[in-house]
Amino acid sequence: MKNKKKSLVQETVIFVLPLMALYFVFFILPLVEGVYYSLFDWDGISKTKNFIGFKNYIKLFTNDPDYFISLGFTLKYVVLNVICTNVLAFLLALVVNSKLKCTKFLRTCFFIPNVISMLIVGYIWRFIFNQGFSAIYKATGWSFFNISWLGGGNASIVATVIVAMWQGVGYIMILYLSGLQLVDTSLLEAAAIDGANKVQQFFKVTLPLMVPTIGVNLFMVVSQSFRQFDLNLSLTEGGPGRQTTSLALDIYTEGYQNNRMGYAEAKAVILFLIVIGIAILQLRLTRSKEVEA
Repeated sequence: MKNKKKSLVQETVIFVLPLMALYFVFFILPLVEGVYYSLFDWDGISKTKNFIGFKNYIKLFTNDPDYFISLGFTLKYVVLNVICTNVLAFLLALVVNSKLKCTKFLRTCFFIPNVISMLIVGYIWRFIFNQGFSAIYKATGWSFFNISWLGGGNASIVATVIVAMWQGVGYIMILYLSGLQLVDTSLLEAAAIDGANKVQQFFKVTLPLMVPTIGVNLFMVVSQSFRQFDLNLSLTEGGPGRQTTSLALDIYTEGYQNNRMGYAEAKAVILFLIVIGIAILQLRLTRSKEVEA
């Protein structure tokens, strides 16, 4: 018996150890190095690094107004993208989970944009917003197509969310679809026998059972939205006047264009803490709802 337990432990270690090694090399080690480099004045190239302690963090919160512009844009973008993407993905999942004959075709159509690189998607929609909408406005005269979608302000935030939804909603829809297909139909039949209509069945049975899937999707969209970089780079290049510069793009600019890698690492550490904090709050909220369900 002891030999069996010992062999089981050895087999477990053999299977887990490579994954833990990869996790350490590609996640833990870069995280520790990032925190370490954030304490230095370093350009990312030279071998000499000047230790300055927490001065990068102090500068970040006291003498960098551009950072707060990026933070404001990112928070607005995250809220809009998380709400709109999840609501639309849930509705699309309900559509493709129905008994329509074209559901397989619809699933494919909704998912196809997800396989396209976000960088390419940004350039495509940049052309659409600039040249495409301009041509439609000249042909129709509709003022909607004459809006300066990439010219800054709220329109640019909405434009960025529209593009992000177009590219990413299909993947989230598939996850919601898998959750819907796991709902026990016998519970819906029991609710129908008790006199519940379709709407009551959805809110009293389906939606509570979907809480775990909703929690996972919320976490995925939140983390992806905070890490958004390539879309902002290709769609607006962070302009005009940094109005569409996300935190990730701001970190890239500091590190690789301004050659202030230590300062960029400090911003990256703060971004990591923000994402972790929001993720913990979101997981606690969905966990509490899951228990109630």
